[in-house]
Amino acid sequence: MTESNKIPVFVERSPAVIMAESKAMLEQLLGRELQPAQVEQLILQFVVYREVLLLERFNAGLSQMLYQFSKAPVLDYLAGLVAVERLPAAPAGCTVRFRLVEGHGYVVIPVGTRVATGDGKAIFSTLDDVAILPDNNVVEIDVQAEAAGQSGNGYAPGAVNKILDPLAFVSAVANINITGGGSDTETDEQLRARMKLAPSQFSTAGSKASYEYHAKSANSSITDISVTSPVPGTVLIVPLTASAGSANGSGEVAGQVIDDVYNACSPENVRPLTDHVVVAAPLHRDYDIRVDIVLYENADPVKVKNEVTAALTDYAKAKRERLGLDIIRSHVAQACRLEAVYDVVVVAPADNIVVEDVEFAHCTGLDVNIIDFSRG
Repeated sequence: MTESNKIPVFVERSPAVIMAESKAMLEQLLGRELQPAQVEQLILQFVVYREVLLLERFNAGLSQMLYQFSKAPVLDYLAGLVAVERLPAAPAGCTVRFRLVEGHGYVVIPVGTRVATGDGKAIFSTLDDVAILPDNNVVEIDVQAEAAGQSGNGYAPGAVNKILDPLAFVSAVANINITGGGSDTETDEQLRARMKLAPSQFSTAGSKASYEYHAKSANSSITDISVTSPVPGTVLIVPLTASAGSANGSGEVAGQVIDDVYNACSPENVRPLTDHVVVAAPLHRDYDIRVDIVLYENADPVKVKNEVTAALTDYAKAKRERLGLDIIRSHVAQACRLEAVYDVVVVAPADNIVVEDVEFAHCTGLDVNIIDFSRG
C-alpha cells in the first residue's frame, strides 16, 4: 500500500453541489421556483456559505486524525498511541582542555564551571566534578551548552576560550574539537518519519528498521541513518546530521551525536544479546561538477548561467542530505536542460560515482561554462 500526499475528502464540500441540493429542496417545500433577487435566495446563499465553512472545518479536523497530515499539537497525541514522543531541543557539547599553572596544589574543577566562546554568544558548563593532582597541569573535560538548540554548534577548536567562573591556578581553557550535537525541537516531518518506524521498536530480532528508529530517536539533528552488518554479529550504524550535510558544514558529525546514538542502540533491552553495536561518522565522497553549455542564440547567457548554477546547486544539496545517493552523469545533464539550453556536456565527474551506504556525496566545486550558441 502506497501513501498518498493528497488529503482525502471525507464529506462533499463543493459550494455548487450544496447550493443545487439546498435550492432544490427549498423550492420543493415552497412549491415555486426561486429567482436570484428574491429574499429566500439571498438567505439560502448565506446558509450554504455557513454550511461550506462548517464542512471545511469538519474535513480539516478529520484530516488531523491522519498522521500524514496532522500537525502539532494533535500530531503529538497521535504519536503517543505508538509510544513516541517529540524530541526536545538538545544542547551542543564539546571537550575543553583546562591548563593550570606550574606548582599548583590539589585542584577541583566543580560541576557547572562555565566557559564561553570568544564572541560570548555561547556559554558551556562542565558536567562533572574533576579533581586534578599536583603533578598534572592539563585536564580535558566534557562541557555542554547552557542553551539548547543549534546555536552552540560549529565553533572551531580554540573558539571556546573564556573562563567565566575563575578558579585558582587555572590559567586557560580551549575546546579541542568542534562543538556540535545541538539540535532544535523535532519538526513535524521528523516526528512523522519516526512514527512510521515506531512499530519496529518492539522487534526483538534486531531488524534494520528497529535500529533506525532507536538511532533517529537519539538526536533530532539526525537526518538520515545507515544500518549495515559488515561482519556477522556486528551492526554498523552511521548517522548523518543536518549540519554535516549542509553546504557550509564541515562534513563531520559531532562526537556528541555519535555518543547519543550509541547510548540509544547499545543497551541489552534494545539490541539482541549477540549484536555488537558500532557507531561511526559518515564518510564524505568529494566530487566536482563542471559542465559546458551550448545555448540557443537568442538566450541571455548571464541569466541562463545563473539558472543552471542554481539548478545544479539544488541537485548537489539533495545528494548530500542523504546517505548512499549516487552521482549519475545523465542526471547532472538533466538538471541543466532548461528551455534556453541547446546542449550539455558534463566534463566532471568523468564517470558515474557510486556512493556507499556509509557515505554522502559532497560537492566541492561547481563550474558552469557557456561555450557556444546554436540556431537550433
